[in-house]
Amino acid sequence: MSNGTSTFKGTYNKTVSRFHTTTILVVLTALGAGLSLEGPIRCFVLGLLLTAYLVIFILGVSILKLNFFVKATCRGDATVKRIALTFDDGPDPTATPNLLKVLKRHEIKAGFFPIGTKARDYPEIIKQIDQEGHMLGNHSFRHGWWTNFLISGALDREIRMAQEAIEAAIGKVPAYFRPPMGLTNPHLRRELKRYGLFVVGWDVRPFDVGTSIEKVKKRVLKKMRNGSILLLHDTGRAPADLARLVDELVTEIKAREYTFSELEELTGVRAYQTAEEVNIIGPAVLIQPRHESGVVRQRGRFWRFLAQKLASTAYVRRAIREQVTLDAFKASSSPRFLFGVGLVLSSYVLGWPMVGLFSILSAYFKAPILLMMGPAFYGFSHLVWLFGIYLAGRDCIKYADIVLSWSLRKVVEKTLNRETGRSL
Repeated sequence: MSNGTSTFKGTYNKTVSRFHTTTILVVLTALGAGLSLEGPIRCFVLGLLLTAYLVIFILGVSILKLNFFVKATCRGDATVKRIALTFDDGPDPTATPNLLKVLKRHEIKAGFFPIGTKARDYPEIIKQIDQEGHMLGNHSFRHGWWTNFLISGALDREIRMAQEAIEAAIGKVPAYFRPPMGLTNPHLRRELKRYGLFVVGWDVRPFDVGTSIEKVKKRVLKKMRNGSILLLHDTGRAPADLARLVDELVTEIKAREYTFSELEELTGVRAYQTAEEVNIIGPAVLIQPRHESGVVRQRGRFWRFLAQKLASTAYVRRAIREQVTLDAFKASSSPRFLFGVGLVLSSYVLGWPMVGLFSILSAYFKAPILLMMGPAFYGFSHLVWLFGIYLAGRDCIKYADIVLSWSLRKVVEKTLNRETGRSL
């Protein structure tokens, strides 16, 4: 591989991940709870927050479609009856060539995500897959259960060596990555960005390895829908059994009037990186999906429907009727409100900072009596906080109501005016 520094900017540079957003929110909430609560209730709330965070974290690791650590495409264009067929963990020196014959007979172009070590050991099969028009993507080099626990250099090697094995066989650098077993972690996003890789998952996974043909077919036919990406394996099954499974499954799917699409067409992302993208910086260029306009229209209908529902509520109707503005913020706030806000802010200075300060002073002057001052200030800070809330609370609610009313009014008017071209 040339230098392995291409960056998939389109997916990774727009927003922070859901992992970062969740972590920031939990930390801020825990900080607020720690500063404002005390005694058993504080321990309970902090424990509850930690438990909830761990549950969300575990779900984010194990469920790819949550897009928790990285953005993943698990389903394509849902406006037409098209699906994509993908195979993981190959190639198998006997089973994969037989599978290719079945796919050729049905005129299907599938996606293959081979393990890097097998791609290195069987380059002629990788080349055959490419020559017959199928797509190849990165599935890590060793595909170990421990792959998801790798960080930094070790994770970098797993991805880079798999890229190099495929490039050595076909002379192309993959733009697709499928994490082993669909597991992700906080470090994966950075490595994928470095190598310009776009994550492709699945939405139909029949757990075909070790499962009878009839059960696999039943699971697939029950779960598949428009735009589905099917996950199967070209290993772990007898070659004849695999060929029979795919042949019968494809026949059943076609009988339901579905057509098979390439992943490129279904996801709108090119399967391989260009030389410029590999050697400089830049993502695989997006292909304009054939039915993109239909998806945009669907999204437009959703937002219009949501705006209409909001506009039907008494709260938003009042905001539109009264034409709520933010002019209230231009006027000077009442002394009561300003004093209350000042007390609330001061309470945080009088709390834990004072506990720490008097602990240091007690140690420095060797005066144990000073240790008592910290808790005293901490308790006093809660009284200051409560009094500040009492003074500022009414105006705080008023200002929050103004901001919310104004925001909803602007959103509803902008959405509906854009659709109708007239004012409400």
